[in-house]
Amino acid sequence: MSTKGKAGLVCLALGAAMLIGALGLFQSNRHEALEAETASREVMTQLAEVIASHPNNTSPMPDEPVTALSPDVLPPTDTTMDAVEIDGNRYVGFLTIPALELELPVMEEWDYDRLKTAPCRYSGTLLRGDLVIAAHNYLRHFGHLAELAIGSEVLFTDIYGDSTRYRVAELEILRPTEVEYMTAGDYDLTLFTCTYGGATRFTVRCVREDG
Repeated sequence: MSTKGKAGLVCLALGAAMLIGALGLFQSNRHEALEAETASREVMTQLAEVIASHPNNTSPMPDEPVTALSPDVLPPTDTTMDAVEIDGNRYVGFLTIPALELELPVMEEWDYDRLKTAPCRYSGTLLRGDLVIAAHNYLRHFGHLAELAIGSEVLFTDIYGDSTRYRVAELEILRPTEVEYMTAGDYDLTLFTCTYGGATRFTVRCVREDG
């Protein structure tokens, strides 16, 4: 066989190996996403039961938002939120995005392992009006976040059943290094996820509705 022919076979073999690797990665990601969807659904069921049975739950309507406190009212160290423990993880409430037909529990703290189960509080609090929530781009987590439009409704319900309504005010693409910018500004709620490939972060900025 000629050198050219051998080179062609090598290229074909490399191409086949890359295709197999890509298919394997796709299947692995798909399996991980399905596991995350199942885990979030199971947690939501338990979280809803906990909220419904909470003695302080007055079952407020979504148009009765929690009043956020100005940052100068709360000390800088006040960075915690009340949470409940479910299956070894602590949750601060759940997020509802009607336009995407999503209802997702939100963990108290974030790391990459926790993100495989549910969205996580990245920073901030509800009362301070600077809550930032991160999630993987799984299809049933934040995978369709880019489909939200300005004015879309987002709700956050805490463990006492108090719901706060927000509206999408701005959509941004940020670099992973823009951490301070992600957590700064006058936005009451920020949602973000990695874009496909992980090079940037798709970010949704929301403002609270007061009535």
